Amino acid sequence: MSEKTIDVRNKYIQEIMDITAKLNQLEKGRIYELTNAQIDGYLATNVNQLRKMIAGLIVKIEYGKDSIEDEILEIMGDREC
Repeated sequence: MSEKTIDVRNKYIQEIMDITAKLNQLEKGRIYELTNAQIDGYLATNVNQLRKMIAGLIVKIEYGKDSIEDEILEIMGDREC
């Protein structure tokens, strides 16, 4: 087995956590059609959001773009955290 060239789980932890949270909400039935709570959103909306989140993560990985955490640290000017 070859050595990792990038630790995707750690580099893109926030993106992965966002996708996981969305999946957990869906798993618990947190959709408008079941809860009648607009904050949960329609199933189709949630699926569309997941597609965008996954596509965005793939683009970041393929092109070596910064993670959300990297972007925040750069804005704050403290890359040593």
